[in-house]
Amino acid sequence: MPATDHHDHGTDTQRQMPPRRQTSPLTLTPTATSGLVDALSRFEIVIVPGLDGSAPDHWQSRWEHFLPQHGVALHRVAQSNWEQPTYLAWCAGLQHTLAACRRPTILVAHSLGAVLVARWVSERPTGRVAGALLVAPADVEQHRGPDAQRVADFAPLPTARLPFPSTLIASRNDKWLSMPRARLIAYRWGSTVLDAGHLGHIGNRSGLGLWADGLSALGHLALSIT
Repeated sequence: MPATDHHDHGTDTQRQMPPRRQTSPLTLTPTATSGLVDALSRFEIVIVPGLDGSAPDHWQSRWEHFLPQHGVALHRVAQSNWEQPTYLAWCAGLQHTLAACRRPTILVAHSLGAVLVARWVSERPTGRVAGALLVAPADVEQHRGPDAQRVADFAPLPTARLPFPSTLIASRNDKWLSMPRARLIAYRWGSTVLDAGHLGHIGNRSGLGLWADGLSALGHLALSIT
């Protein structure tokens, strides 16, 4: 990713991610891995999957295995029902995972998981949470697809600024979130916007492998947290 200025929490900033690679790398270069590990060394990472969970080939699952191999402390939220979620039940799952964290924590959330994070932090003290990477938040207010009713309990989307630095990554051809809506939501939440190009919902079907560009965004976010 191109170098960027220090994250300004009060500014809606948009950047474009590098074009998607033809082949998703299975690993990072040693130099990139070392820089990422250094950036994340003082944090714990919490993976927050979305509707239906994250399959073994999902980038979140790849990160769950890759980052601990390099000494990064990581937890993954477990929910009792991934297919028919309710907001309160998912809040309980998130809180249970965060209770195990002992250091400043960065939330890495996808789809409905990103909406869960935004609503949760708008309603209660955030404790050790220091930042959030919010990937393809599900637009539970305007999505009209066949799964709309399954996520209705998570509406409305919060409008309050998040109390910590955050990065929102959006795709230009995501059926769950249009780019104009992504920019509006990011503005309300005080998030930096990253344009990921055409990656669909950036989820189970996107075939991103380890998604090195996402890891780079995570590293930049960690470095922006003071």
